[in-house]
Amino acid sequence: MSFPIDMLERAEAARKHGWFARLDPEAAGARGLARPGAVLARGPDAARFLHSQVTNEVEGLAPGEGNFSARVTRQGGLLFFFSLHRLPPGEAGEGDAFLLILEREHVDALITAFDEFLFADDVVFRDVSDDYAWSTLQGVQADAVLQEAGLASRAEAPRPWSIEALERPAPGTLRVARSLAGDPGYLLATPRGGDDSALGAAATAAGFVTLEGETLGAVAEILRIEAGQLRVDVDLREGKCVLPETGLEQQAVSYTKGCYLGQEVIARVRTYGALPFGLRGLVFDCAQPRDWAQQATLLERLPELGGELRLPGEGKAIGRLVSRTLSPVLGYPVAYAYLDKAHRTPGQPLDIEAEGGALAARVVLLPFYSAPDRDERVAFLYDRAVRVFAEGREEEALGILEEALALDPGFSDGYEAIGVILGRSERFHEAIDIFKRLEELAPAEPMVNTNLSLYFMKIGDKATAEEHAARAMQKSLAQGTGESVSDEEIDTRLREQERADADRKQKMFSQVLEIDPEDPVALFGMGNALERLDEAEGHYARAAAANANNSAVYLAHGKVLEALGRPREAEAVYRTGMEVASRKGDLMPLKEMEHRALLLSAAHT
Repeated sequence: MSFPIDMLERAEAARKHGWFARLDPEAAGARGLARPGAVLARGPDAARFLHSQVTNEVEGLAPGEGNFSARVTRQGGLLFFFSLHRLPPGEAGEGDAFLLILEREHVDALITAFDEFLFADDVVFRDVSDDYAWSTLQGVQADAVLQEAGLASRAEAPRPWSIEALERPAPGTLRVARSLAGDPGYLLATPRGGDDSALGAAATAAGFVTLEGETLGAVAEILRIEAGQLRVDVDLREGKCVLPETGLEQQAVSYTKGCYLGQEVIARVRTYGALPFGLRGLVFDCAQPRDWAQQATLLERLPELGGELRLPGEGKAIGRLVSRTLSPVLGYPVAYAYLDKAHRTPGQPLDIEAEGGALAARVVLLPFYSAPDRDERVAFLYDRAVRVFAEGREEEALGILEEALALDPGFSDGYEAIGVILGRSERFHEAIDIFKRLEELAPAEPMVNTNLSLYFMKIGDKATAEEHAARAMQKSLAQGTGESVSDEEIDTRLREQERADADRKQKMFSQVLEIDPEDPVALFGMGNALERLDEAEGHYARAAAANANNSAVYLAHGKVLEALGRPREAEAVYRTGMEVASRKGDLMPLKEMEHRALLLSAAHT
C-alpha cells in the first residue's frame, strides 16, 4: 500500500494553523472519527447501568461533563473506546441521558454489547449518528474561532470532554470538546437542516486549513497517529487486548468508581503485574530526515498491519506492528507497536526484520505529539530537543530549546539543556553564561554549580571551579528545608532547621535497619534523609539491590551520582531504572530518567 506523500504538506499546515472539516460519513477515504457515530442512552437507570458497564466514571459526572471511557469484556478484553457525555438540562428529557461518541462503524456493535447485559434497568440505546450533520474544528486557536463564530463564551473556554447545547447554528446543536489529533478541538453536531457556515467562515478567516474528501481522510490519519490516538479496527485485536496494554488506562479508567464489567482483571493487572506486551512508538530515524520518497519506501517494507515484529536472525516474535505513518512533526517514519517486556524501554534501539533487510528503529513513549498549550508545548519542545541533541543535531536542538524559552522564560530545564549542549560543543564561555542565568532562576539547585564548576575547569579557572564545587556541596546539604538559603546562612540553617528533621528520619530508619539491614523501604528512606551524598548513594544502591523493582530508587540514585560528578554511573543507573519503570508502567519516573540519560549520554559522547 503506497503512502500519500502529497498529503504531508497539507498535514503540516493543518498541524501548524489548525483545521476545519465537515465530516461526511459517505466521503471517499473517510475513516475513524472522520466518520463519527453517536449512541444516545436515555432513561431513569441510564447512569447506574452505564456506570456498571464502562471503565470510567459515569454517576459522578455532572450535566454537561464528560470523559474518555471504554467497554471491555468480563475477561478485561478491550472492545471499544469512546467519549461519554452527560447531556445538559433540557436535552436529557425524562431521566438521565448520555451521548457516547465513537467510530460510526462500531455503533451497532456497542449497542448490542450493552443490550446483552440489559435486564431490569430502564434505559434505551439508540443510534443517533444520522440525526446530525457533523463538523470539527481542531487547533491551538480553536477556542478563539468558536468565540468569533458565536459558539462559545468569551469569558471561559469549554472544559475538555464537556458537552453543551446551543441555539446556533440551529436549536439542539451540540458542541463537544474532543480532540481528534492531539490539539484542542471540538465536534459540532448540528441537527439536519442547520447551517454551520459561520463556523467555517470564522475558521477560514483565522487561517485554519479546510479539509474535505480524500484529503480529510488521509490528513486526519497522519495527525491521529502523531497524537498517539488509537483506532479500534486498526490498533486493537477485538477482545484480545487488555486496556492497560494500550497505556491509555490513565485516561479511560477510574480506579475509584467501584465494580464494573471487567474491573477485576484490569485492577489485578495494575496491582500485581507487568504486562506481557505494551504499546510503544517506534521512530525509524535510520532514514534521512524529511526525505519523504525514501521514507515511503521504508514504510512499505515493514510487516503488514498486525504483523509480527522479529529481530534479524531470531525466530521469536518480540511484538506486533499496527498503525504507521510518515510524521511531519518528527521528520521520520513512525509506527505503533505492541512490544514485549524485554524490548519496550524508551530509548532502546531495535533492528526490525523487514523486507529487503533490517530497519533500525528507536522505542519511544506515545504520543509522538501532544497538545501545545503553553506548558505542554514547552514540554513537547524540550522532549524533542533532547532527542534531536542525542542524534547529534546540536544547532537544531538549540533552536528548539530557544523556542521553548520564548514561550516560558522561566523554564529551568531548558536552560540546563542549552548549557549541556554548549558544553558538548566546547563553547564553554557561552555555557557558563547560560548556567549563570539559570542560577538566578534556581538559586538553591546544586546541579547548576556542579556544571559551572565543570566548565570553569574546562577554561582553566581552577579557583572559580573549586568555589562552585563547594557551593554545589553546600546547596546539596541545604536541600530539604524547602526555603531559599544564602551561602552565609547555610551552616546555621542546617544546624537549626534541617538537623532535627534529618535526625528524626535517620533514627526511625536506623531502628528498622537494625532489625532488617536489607529492608528496601528503610534503605530508600535513609538515602533520602542522609545529608552526605556519598552515604546516601550507598543506601540507594543497597535499596536497589534489595528491591530491584522500585523505579523511584533508580531515579534518586542517578541524581545523587550526577551530583557526585559520576555521570557514566548515573546514566547506567537511569537505564536500568528505565527498564524497571517500563515493565511496571511507571510513566512519570520513566520519562524523567529517559531525559536525563539522553542528556548524559550525549554529553560524554
